[in-house]
Amino acid sequence: MQSEAVSWAQEVAARLRMLQTSFADDSAATRQEYLAEEIERSLKNVVDNRRAAYLDALALRFPGPERIGIVPANTAPAPIEPVKRTVEELVEELLGRAAEFTEEGKARLAERFRSLGLLGEPDRGLDLPPELRGKLGLNPDQALDEERMNKLLAALLETVAALDQVTWNLWKTIAPKSVVRRPSGEGCRRIIGRYVSGDREVATLQITQMLERTRQLLAGLLSAIGTVGETFARRHLETFAPEKIRSTVDAASSGFLSNVEQKCWRRYVVLANELNGPAVEKQIVDAIVRYTEEVASGRKREDAEL
Repeated sequence: MQSEAVSWAQEVAARLRMLQTSFADDSAATRQEYLAEEIERSLKNVVDNRRAAYLDALALRFPGPERIGIVPANTAPAPIEPVKRTVEELVEELLGRAAEFTEEGKARLAERFRSLGLLGEPDRGLDLPPELRGKLGLNPDQALDEERMNKLLAALLETVAALDQVTWNLWKTIAPKSVVRRPSGEGCRRIIGRYVSGDREVATLQITQMLERTRQLLAGLLSAIGTVGETFARRHLETFAPEKIRSTVDAASSGFLSNVEQKCWRRYVVLANELNGPAVEKQIVDAIVRYTEEVASGRKREDAEL
């Protein structure tokens, strides 16, 4: 285990070599002044009775012409050999002087590092799968505006969350006893929030199933709007059609001669009295619920495309 003096000498020697290299173009006297100042600064935290041992350990790190001393007058300084430094030392110096680079210089340096495999490929940020790019008319390599992608994502998430809440609330109102139910647990917003924040307890499959469930319900409700008129009209005609009323009266006839027209009218009046506002509303809602349940359960997939 090396002593504190040796460790101190190694650290100071590394800094002195960096000074030697950084000011190689300066005069020997200037370099010596810088080196002496660095040594004095490094000795400030060393107690007086230990300084000699520390300096001896430092001198052993410079056994040749690099030894620091007083240069005799009229004596030409000995040539200083370049100090070989490790790759780590060179990188540290480069990072320490990174602020001196221009933006173009930083870009060129990053490209050099990347070509040598020292940097990974640049992050492409948000991207779209190839099939979605095709639907949007985008080329596979066409660049995307990340700022606009973020804004679009925020708008779409808010729209999806709002539609999810409105759709399921409406369904709960018109079909409280339906077998088609919203998955229990947290709401759409919180689940999406946990997912995009990296919560590993929320799987991608859970998100896709939740969104697909809402899509099917919304598709069923929208598709039912286009069919409920025809459904109501068909059932209304089946009930109030003259031939339907006449067949009902004939079936209930006792066989004696009677006024058929009068009986048909009476039957019509009875049926008409049963047809009030709440009854009509119930028939329409029931038709929407039945059709939506068929779509949401997959029995009408051809009508569930949005």
